[in-house]
Amino acid sequence: MKQVTRNIIVSAVSALLLTSGAAVAQTEINIAGWGAKSGPLRSFGINSEAVMKAAVARVNEMGGVKLANGSMANLTYNYSDSACNAEQAIAVARKEAAEGKSLIGIGPTCSGAAAAMFGVFQKQVDDAGDTGLQYPILTDTAVRNGLAKISQWTFRNTPNEPEMYDRLWAWIAENNPELKTIYGGTETDQGHSNGTYSKVIVQAATRHGFTWATGDIEGLTGDIASGYKEVLNNSSNWLQADASFSVQARAFRRSNADVLIISSHPFTTCGMLKELSRQKVKPKMIVGLTSSSSAEVMKGCAAEAEGMIIPTSFAPITEAAAEVAALANANGGDADLHSAAVWENVMIIKQVIENVGITGDPAMIEQERRKIRDGLAALTETDGLLGKITRVQDEGEALKPYVFVQAQSGSWNVIHDPR
Repeated sequence: MKQVTRNIIVSAVSALLLTSGAAVAQTEINIAGWGAKSGPLRSFGINSEAVMKAAVARVNEMGGVKLANGSMANLTYNYSDSACNAEQAIAVARKEAAEGKSLIGIGPTCSGAAAAMFGVFQKQVDDAGDTGLQYPILTDTAVRNGLAKISQWTFRNTPNEPEMYDRLWAWIAENNPELKTIYGGTETDQGHSNGTYSKVIVQAATRHGFTWATGDIEGLTGDIASGYKEVLNNSSNWLQADASFSVQARAFRRSNADVLIISSHPFTTCGMLKELSRQKVKPKMIVGLTSSSSAEVMKGCAAEAEGMIIPTSFAPITEAAAEVAALANANGGDADLHSAAVWENVMIIKQVIENVGITGDPAMIEQERRKIRDGLAALTETDGLLGKITRVQDEGEALKPYVFVQAQSGSWNVIHDPR
């Protein structure tokens, strides 16, 4: 009789413990990330994933995110390789939207891939005739101007390059009045470097009085995108996978321009800079693409990059930015204007989750994705690592603080802070 009673008590206690364990199991909210972890721009995805890991860990160290019922949920993440490929980016977006596990996505890396991927999303919310993906995106890296306008489900936390380069050329003209002429080139098969070069950088220089070293370019007025086809036709260009730049560098040398523009990503930026050095080309100034204000350039060609100037929305000049840079390194990556945005994005997502009241119920995932979309659309201001970030409401775009950096003795140092 005593043994039977003992067994009943043990069973009851075990059942109570199991029930208690189930009751305290914490809800998880998943964020999906994807970017280039293979191909020439693989470091970008590696850096973004390293910062995502650190940001998610920080949120959970702080207790997680508050749900609608007042309980706390842990954040989780998964990160996929979409290379710099439109088809892969679309495939990852479709998978994440269909599986119903992730609340929101962060990605992809490349502007061309983002443009194609955003194109499969529903253009306008509540359009019953549009069967595109209804899944919120907060992009960290793809920076080509205007991408978020493709869909009302897509938002970006990327810098405004037209403003950044306009202010940069104004600053150069004011501080270096002896510089008069420009010449440059770009990766013609890479959407960001090509578009920013031919539609933004050259036009901004023209607005501030700089002239094309080899003669006037038809249609180039200084307005954004003016004469962009002729800009490309009059430039010395290359491809993203190129490893030889001797012909292009000779054209740069023959231009005898005061300022050379190299609008490309780290791998070909270093290739071009090394070839210019080999040919003993010594311009008075070099202006680079935002994406090359990175550790990859310092690792690959610090000596050749010496003196290059680039506008960027990240530098470890605040306590928060310095901490993120250290955490990125600790997780096997580097912080730059692209990967650092992932930290900001995770914190923005936490803020929106708590603002709109998310339950974390898997059966409610579609409704809660819509809540997150609406919450992102309603934001007017967020906290960034360099200061306040404002939003362009009808475009899903960010207006971020930025600085001008210069390659000096193996690192990117701030030479002007217009904040």
